Amino acid sequence: MRDRLLQELSEDETAEIVALLRAEVPGTIREAVREIEDEFPQYTRLQDPAHADFLERTVERSIAGFLELLLDQHASFDAATSFFQRVGVIETEEGLSEEVSQAAFRLGAAVSIRRLTAVAESHPSVTVTVMGQVAAAVLDYLNTIAAAVSEGHTDASARATGDMRLRRGRLVDLLVAAEPQPDLIKQAADEAAWPLPQTVAAVALRRPSRPPWPGTALPPEVLVGLHLDEPCLIVPDPEGPGRHRMLRASLREWRAAIGPPVATTDVVRSLGLARQALDLADGGVLPAGNPVVVTDHLPLLILLRDRFLTETMVSRALAPLLESSRPRHARRLAETFLAALDHGFNATAAADSMHIHAQTVRYRLRQLEALFGDDLHDPARHLEFHMALRAWLAITPPD
Repeated sequence: MRDRLLQELSEDETAEIVALLRAEVPGTIREAVREIEDEFPQYTRLQDPAHADFLERTVERSIAGFLELLLDQHASFDAATSFFQRVGVIETEEGLSEEVSQAAFRLGAAVSIRRLTAVAESHPSVTVTVMGQVAAAVLDYLNTIAAAVSEGHTDASARATGDMRLRRGRLVDLLVAAEPQPDLIKQAADEAAWPLPQTVAAVALRRPSRPPWPGTALPPEVLVGLHLDEPCLIVPDPEGPGRHRMLRASLREWRAAIGPPVATTDVVRSLGLARQALDLADGGVLPAGNPVVVTDHLPLLILLRDRFLTETMVSRALAPLLESSRPRHARRLAETFLAALDHGFNATAAADSMHIHAQTVRYRLRQLEALFGDDLHDPARHLEFHMALRAWLAITPPD
């Protein structure tokens, strides 16, 4: 039979108390994780997505181990020790100092003790003596797992890995700087063992709305910038075989946009376009591919680079249409106008592209002629019309 910590209580009473505590565990985990992330935002900016939910798992394992201790005071700590050593390794890899780790650990423990103690005290069998036994056991338990975390932090291999991750993080910071400095980039690339490629592409990322975030399986040459406020990747030789396929497979549930290939000193430009494309995709202006490929949408991105200028062009070029038609009808006419421009005003070809009857296209073209007069067929106006129609259809959602 197990040697129980709470000797004053019967097995049934101990089991009842543990059952009460288990019911409180999910809420305790959520509160502890929230308070740790609020106090130490470093835990929300982890560089490796595979570590995204490790804080929640750590808190959960801490509480589970203590409940096991209540049932058996001689329960083995071997598995727990290995787990918390790994926690220290992960924190070192992520550049989290041991001081931050221990402070976060104490905060999480305080939240857990406060909530679980309140639940335990509600049981009629729990006396002051019992709570004293529990408090002493908690301190011993916390010291044991805190020591394991500390051991993981000081592990030589973990520190080496963490140093390399920090070097790569610094390289990312230099590459995305507003005014990149080639000499510093070259030095940082050498220190990070990252051969400078001819071209790179920045990938703008948006995390899913809530953790746990999905992991990725990125090749080692891809630089990861999840520590940034707006996370990104930097992909060397982005036009190489299988690159886009690799990103689609790796990023699955992340929303992403791939910027155009650039020199290593122009990453900020690639990233700016990728972020613009991601904003437009999130707003429904660009097709919601995953990832969105900037080079597939360059004309529209150029048009929308200056929203005020674009809207001025649209209001000027399409005024006869927008001022005299209801929104739904204006959209049908605009789509027909664009198809007619694309097919040299050949009604049959335009109808085929729109999957409607040619007679419908001819009818709408007569309406457009009534609105635009001779301008409709003036070649000098066609580029402006084409740009204005594409921009207006993109920024105006269907009814």
